Amino acid sequence: MNKNGNAFQRLKRAVVGIIGRERANQITNPYYDRQARRETQEFLASLPKGDLFLNLGCGTRPMKGWVNIDRARGPEVQVVWDLADKLPFADSTCAGIFSEHVIEHLTRDAAAELLSECCRVLRPGGVLRISTPDAERFLLSYAGDGEFLKHPNFGAPAESRLDRINQMMREYGQHLWVYDAESLTRLLRAAGFGSVTRQEFGKSVHPRMQDIDTPEREFESLYLEGIK
Repeated sequence: MNKNGNAFQRLKRAVVGIIGRERANQITNPYYDRQARRETQEFLASLPKGDLFLNLGCGTRPMKGWVNIDRARGPEVQVVWDLADKLPFADSTCAGIFSEHVIEHLTRDAAAELLSECCRVLRPGGVLRISTPDAERFLLSYAGDGEFLKHPNFGAPAESRLDRINQMMREYGQHLWVYDAESLTRLLRAAGFGSVTRQEFGKSVHPRMQDIDTPEREFESLYLEGIK
């Protein structure tokens, strides 16, 4: 970092120390939002016109060689975009789309619209790989021996089986709709996908989507792939 950069960082820390981080963020967020919108538009304009691979809701897991999209700004988020809006890509310009544990953060209507948008931007034969908490797995365990609901990979503790179900369905207000294989398959078919198949962790009909799932999520996840 050059001298000007160091001076800016010192000034930034001093301002935060005086007015507090929350107030400083309120002041600076509009600037960074405008900057992110400008950089997003510049990046979109630089993309090739076909064979794109989209990583929807990439969060902290951007992938090299993919267009990494998230609503929140991040150092490796190339397209800052609200997935409740129409995708900023032309028809039939994408070869593959990956969406890991994102759809449950949308209302059912917004999820249906997003899946329709995915189908629109995929070329014929293009693949959407989607994963989400498998509600059926949770509910079968709740009605059965309850062993899955005690899985050590769950981050937050649960005092009862129903607490675990609520955590999956609500995620402290972040989850808006949950799915099993039947309900998500219906949504994908309604969106226009001609073929929908259930997949295993790390397995895909598309070579670019082999072994890209997060291992820590395997135990609770449902994996489906829709082919346009």
